[in-house]
Amino acid sequence: MRTTGETKLHMRLLAAFTMALAGANAVAQSPYPAQPVKMTVGFAPGSATDVLARVVAQGLANRLGQPVIVDNKSGAGGSLAAEAVAKSKADGYTLLFVSSAIAVNPAVYPRLTFDVSADLTPISLVGRAPIVLLVNQSVQAKNLSEFIAYARAKPGTLNFGSSGQGGAAHMATELFSMTAGLKLTHVPYRGNSQAITALLAGDVDLMMDTLINALPQLKSPKIRPLAITGDARSPLAPDVPTFREMGLPAFDARVLFGVMGPAHMPKAVVDRLNKELAATLKSKDVAKRLSEAGGLTLDGGSPEEFQSTLRKELAMWKKVAAEAKVVAE
Repeated sequence: MRTTGETKLHMRLLAAFTMALAGANAVAQSPYPAQPVKMTVGFAPGSATDVLARVVAQGLANRLGQPVIVDNKSGAGGSLAAEAVAKSKADGYTLLFVSSAIAVNPAVYPRLTFDVSADLTPISLVGRAPIVLLVNQSVQAKNLSEFIAYARAKPGTLNFGSSGQGGAAHMATELFSMTAGLKLTHVPYRGNSQAITALLAGDVDLMMDTLINALPQLKSPKIRPLAITGDARSPLAPDVPTFREMGLPAFDARVLFGVMGPAHMPKAVVDRLNKELAATLKSKDVAKRLSEAGGLTLDGGSPEEFQSTLRKELAMWKKVAAEAKVVAE
């Protein structure tokens, strides 16, 4: 039989255990999110992906009621950031803002340490940015049809610049070359600004770039925009016809942007994030800022739809990389 002192001690221990258990259950059942969320970006501050990520992060933070902190982790065409997120805890507090690089990199980097399909969770497609074909003023072509004829007559002699081997601009130009039946010579640079400078100086004949990067150069007399991807002309560049208008509907490469997380995220968290991202994209302020930043066409949609889009992109860029023999270092 317990003494009175032993009974009181037992009751105190039981009460302490009950309170600890209740506290643990309260933490475990805390509604998501209960703390700030980190959104990792695989490119430097000020890059197109970073600019768009910050707009989305701010809008998402307003919906979640928690800060969404952009964390830039550049390197290997965005693969370092993707690898870091793939290895993070799958609790919804570490996200990845992706560009088309997430689908291109598996095709051009032979030694990736993660698998996009197996190690990352699609949450929501954000949108797609159009790509513009730019030529130096010295190129004897006033429109896309004239350029294709001009390039076919000079196989291998026209040079195109890009922000680097295996990057979005490089791969888009390779796809354009295949679609139009051209043979162009690639000249990679160490970044987008260097490639643009080379185009303005006439060191390369042409370049493909996202509208968000090309906008400052469109009024320069040193270059000529010939065509833009997308279903319709961009309000930001209304004088630039689409590839469809110019007789090349088969070429419609656009840079996609979206949000992903580590594999095995709880479905409830994925659904919450997808819901809040959809509401974020419907916000007039966010939609306006994304459009003004680079003519982004907003998509949204379910995680399953984003996953389907990624599968198609992965397959397309794998084919392009194989045919063009592109390998990034």
